Amino acid sequence: MKKFLITLALVLVIAPEVVFAQKDGKCDLPTNYQEPKPDKKIQSWIKRFGAVTIDDLRKHIALDNDCEEKDVIFLRIVEQKVNGLYSVCVKGKEMKYKRLGNAFMRNDERTLFDVAPSSK
Repeated sequence: MKKFLITLALVLVIAPEVVFAQKDGKCDLPTNYQEPKPDKKIQSWIKRFGAVTIDDLRKHIALDNDCEEKDVIFLRIVEQKVNGLYSVCVKGKEMKYKRLGNAFMRNDERTLFDVAPSSK
């Protein structure tokens, strides 16, 4: 029982998006939810080399979903210098976006570099 409680506590601390995002694609965030902060070193490297930043992504998502920037809430940010994955809540709906260099797109969109599914 003790191991179960420790594991449950770790899940609640490490992955809050799993707890707050429901399976049907709707976001159910508490009123005091704090967005995760992007890594400052990676963001400064991205700015230095002219790539798009997390603020640019917020603007892109707002335009893509016809809403205001304040309606875009980040649930999870996983970034590297060249790419990144982002889980966001847009007007109560959970969505995933990715960054490849200077381009943002929804995570379900295919790129030239994605491996095509084999047709058997």
